[in-house]
Amino acid sequence: MISEDSVTDIHKRWYFTLLNPSSYKTSAVISIIASLGIIAINDNSYGHLTDLIIHSIVAIGITTGGFFLDLFLLKGTPTNKLSKVIHVTAFATSLWLVTILLGLLSISIFNKYPYLVNYNFEGLFIASGLRYGIFVSVFGSKIFRSILISFIIPTIFFINILPYSSSFILVSHLNALVLGSMVFAIGIVWSVLADRAGYPNLESTFKILQAFLSAWTESKQEKMERIFESRSKLNNIKTRMIKFERQNEKQVFIVLPDIHPGPFNPIGGSNLPHKLFNFFEDSAVVLHSISDHSLNLPTSSEVKKYLESLKAASIRNKGNECTSPIQTRSNAFTLTCLDFKGSVILIISKDSGMEDLPYMIREKIEQYSVELGFSDIMIVDAHNAMGKKIPLEEEKMLVDLAFSSLRALKTQQYHQYKIGYATSMNSEFKILELGGAGIGVVNFQINNENHLIGWADSNNLVNGLRDKILKDLKEQGINMLDICSSDTHSSSGKRTRQGYYALGDVTSNEDISKAFRDISMMAISNTTSSTFSFMDSYSQIKLMGKDQFDNYASALNKSMNITKISLGITVVLYVMMLVIS
Repeated sequence: MISEDSVTDIHKRWYFTLLNPSSYKTSAVISIIASLGIIAINDNSYGHLTDLIIHSIVAIGITTGGFFLDLFLLKGTPTNKLSKVIHVTAFATSLWLVTILLGLLSISIFNKYPYLVNYNFEGLFIASGLRYGIFVSVFGSKIFRSILISFIIPTIFFINILPYSSSFILVSHLNALVLGSMVFAIGIVWSVLADRAGYPNLESTFKILQAFLSAWTESKQEKMERIFESRSKLNNIKTRMIKFERQNEKQVFIVLPDIHPGPFNPIGGSNLPHKLFNFFEDSAVVLHSISDHSLNLPTSSEVKKYLESLKAASIRNKGNECTSPIQTRSNAFTLTCLDFKGSVILIISKDSGMEDLPYMIREKIEQYSVELGFSDIMIVDAHNAMGKKIPLEEEKMLVDLAFSSLRALKTQQYHQYKIGYATSMNSEFKILELGGAGIGVVNFQINNENHLIGWADSNNLVNGLRDKILKDLKEQGINMLDICSSDTHSSSGKRTRQGYYALGDVTSNEDISKAFRDISMMAISNTTSSTFSFMDSYSQIKLMGKDQFDNYASALNKSMNITKISLGITVVLYVMMLVIS
């Protein structure tokens, strides 16, 4: 199993991609305002209002023209795009403005002569250093090229700050020159060390970053998939399925792949639940197994191979009877079980939410089910609330509860059943958080009683939503046993702290509850007699594996440590510049 800490570390670093404004138009406005702010602060340097106006107009021209000049100079770099260039300009000009403002504060505190040109000169180095760091890491420009490009626009802008009638004598500003050069040199050293942080497991940390940004922000997955595939290994994977054949209705499939959706949209198997839904002719519920991101498919081509392999599924058990469902509860967990003539569905929910369950739990439950005489078992992680990794004491509690549930299930009688199924496809419901498969409900009618299982093609549910839906439906006479999510990663890439929308993040709980109610009524209305076939499929496909995520997390952690040290030294030099100048 993949290290929980590795996934957590990678998720934490995602938050840093949210620092830039959501719109490049906002960044463009910030760039212009900051540029005009710099000119306005230097107002006393200009002789007349006319000079101020001219300098301001030229500053706007340099800033806006600089967008396109940078875009041209960075042509051919992996992630070069106008919106990114504008974001860089917004950060650089804002930092320049802050440097001058702090310089004014320094003048006030230390009662120094108000010689603003020093702080303007220092702002040039600070802005250029920031530009260099982003050009070399995010854009993928070579070091020497990045150095040259990073200084061009700031130098032109600095010349415009100076009164046109004055001259700039470099030797008069040696302190600013030396300290500014030291700050820039630290940036160069940082770029070399941070890029090599993952060595020898990763050749270049920055190349990973650039491929990630191309995929995440522009849906260009080719580079990222090539990297993932080159480090993936062939594995034998099992997929469990139950096919329900209904009178005068489409077949319904419950599918449990031993593959984890991911890693992120649009890479590899991120949209796997929807792909499976389509494969089974939009008549399937794709559940989340006890698995983690080490079982991600690295490329879309591997997804196609996997889907093709499902055509060779073999039948292990068949019949037309099942037990009534039983539910067992503890303070933390709810388990739902159904037995189809020896083939069991076991759904695990944790009321307060949890991360992916450890594989050890699955092994113990599967072994115990064999000891009790069951032929097959599908162990489902309902993935219906957001939480942390469960502690060891809860792992033991869960295993004991599962054992108790299976023992109770073994005593149940078999009955003929009917099945109903409905989805939100072609419905009026528009729920932003859902993947392409929408919402589905399966109804098992046993002894004239309806027992429903709800499903959402979403990356989890917000905490409390599951309980609200179950309560609302119960009040309306609908016996919904539980609600599961597919854990699709097709909704990733959103500007949230976790990087995706869980069901309920955007759409109101009331609207989601209403959708489940209406779809449940549809499933009940089309309930009909059914037979089942429990099927297994084996696939030999490439999976990302544990080592990839551990290596990425290690490189990220080392890069962050190098960055923290570099920033610490930079801050010291920055303060020295402000005080000494």
